[in-house]
Amino acid sequence: MQSPQQIERRTEDLERRVDRIERTLPTLATKQDLKASEERMRAHVSGAIETAIEASEARMRTHVEGVEERLRTHFNVVAEDLRYNIRLVAEAVATLAESRK
Repeated sequence: MQSPQQIERRTEDLERRVDRIERTLPTLATKQDLKASEERMRAHVSGAIETAIEASEARMRTHVEGVEERLRTHFNVVAEDLRYNIRLVAEAVATLAESRK
C-alpha cells in the first residue's frame, strides 16, 4: 500500500501531466486543418506545375523560332549561291555557243 505522501506526489505528477496535455491539445492540427492544408498544397503544387509547363512551352517556342530563322537564313544563302552557280553555267554555255558560230 502506498503512503499518503506517495499518493499526493503521484496526484501532483498527474495534474502536471494533465496541465501539459491541456496546453498542447489546442495547438494540434485537427483532421479539418490537415485537409485544408492538403488542399492548399495541392492547389499550390498544381499552380507551380502549370507555371513551369507554360514557361517550358515559351522557351521551346522561342528556341524553335530561333532555329526556324537560322534555317531560313541558311537556305536563303544556299539559294543565292545556287542562283549564282546557275548564272555562271548559263554564261559559260552562252560563251561556248558564241564561239562555235
